[in-house]
Order: sequence, then structure tokens, then C-alpha cells
Amino acid sequence: MADESSAAGADPIHRLQLLIATDVERLARRRAELADMGDLLISLRAQLGDLTQLGSPLGVEMLEQELAAPVVDRLAGRVERIDNVLLDAVVGAGAEEEHRSHELERAAQGQRQRTIYGEHLFAVPEVVGRIDGLAAAGQQQRVSTELEHEFAIFGEEAVVTPSVWGDPGSSYLVVRHPVLIAAFTAWFELTWQVCAPRADSAPLDERLVTLLARGYKDEAIARQLGVSLRTVRRRVASLMDHYGVGTRFQLGAELVREGVL
Repeated sequence: MADESSAAGADPIHRLQLLIATDVERLARRRAELADMGDLLISLRAQLGDLTQLGSPLGVEMLEQELAAPVVDRLAGRVERIDNVLLDAVVGAGAEEEHRSHELERAAQGQRQRTIYGEHLFAVPEVVGRIDGLAAAGQQQRVSTELEHEFAIFGEEAVVTPSVWGDPGSSYLVVRHPVLIAAFTAWFELTWQVCAPRADSAPLDERLVTLLARGYKDEAIARQLGVSLRTVRRRVASLMDHYGVGTRFQLGAELVREGVL
């Protein structure tokens, strides 16, 4: 056994693998530490009223690109709803693979997500695949050809937006002032109303539709599908949004008209 152990220790490939694994673990720890530091810095500035950054008013703080992804991911994990305008799927905090994975998980777990996508994104097959996955998980989606600037609203906690208009690669502003959050929310709501739903979004869950047609209550549907009550209600809301209706009766009528029921 000693000979085998010493042979493994002398194997350069094995030693290189150990070194790489150690570095990966160290980088993961460092990333988590940086995210904690970024959270703490933003929190402290908001509490102390630091007005030095860009001469900004209280509640608006700068977030550098290297800290953006983990801080945004943590914000997203703390709220029940996110409204988002996404115009670039390659550059910016939302493009990080870890963030995209967590976004999908949160949608599947019942977080309410509404996203307005730039129409040009649907020309990229890889991006369309990710968007389709989010739609299947329950994300409500609309499309715009007019918007020029990204932002994300994390419930009533914060808004994150690039500091340079139309440049998702710039540093970010984290907006925590409630009046400014309300203004961004009103902007999003108005924009959401005038944007068109994706033509092929909200893939139809045949089991859900069948149970709705049979008159099952949401609680019974949740038990039948093995999902949470919140997930059922979110999927029904997504279907209603997809078909542009305001009630379940109207949804049923649309499904009949489409030949689904």
C-alpha cells in the first residue's frame, strides 16, 4: 500500500489535479468573502449616509463589476419577486453561469419573475434555450424593441442598474431609496403593459390545464403535480399573462378557442 501511495504522490498529473482542486476551493472561498464584503459595504454606506460616491443621494451606491454577480445573486435570493429588463445576455451580472443557474432554481421554486427581453436576444439559439427554460419554470416574459437600458427590481429592497446608460458592462448602481425604487417599479409596470408577450413563451403544462378544466382547486392541483401551491398559482398567472386574459374563465375560453381543451 505504501508503494501505491508514494506512486500516486509522485504522479505529476495527480499532483496537478490536487493543486487545481485546492485553487478552485480557495477561489470559491475568496468569491464568497468578496460578496460578503460587498454586501457589508453597501449596507454600511446606506446606514451611514455616505454621500461621497458620485455625489449621489442617500440610498444610491456604486457596485463595481467584480463584485456585482455575487451581490446581485444574494439580493435575488432574499426576495419573493423580481422584475427585470434584460438586453444583453453576455455582459453584466446576469450573464454569470452561477447566477443563471440560481435564477432557474428560484423560478422553479415559486419566485415570481417577470422579465422584459430585448427582441434581438432571440436571434441567439443558446440564449433562447436559457429563456425557454425559464419560461418552462414559470417566468413571465415579454419582448421589447424600444428599451435601451437594463435594470432589475428586487421586491421593495433594491434596484440594480448599470451606472452608464445603455452599457451593461459598466459599474452598477444599487438603489435602496424607497422613492426611487417606487419610480423604477412604476416605469417597469408601464413598460410591461405596452410590451408584447413572447409568441412562444409560457409552454403549456398539459397536466395543469387538464386539472383546471376538471374544476380542481389550486390545492388539489398542487398535490396532483407534486409542487407547491405558490408554484401552481404562478403557473396559472403565467398562462393568463401569455393569453392576455384577466380571469380563469377567460383563460378557459381562450384554451377552448385555441383547441387545447
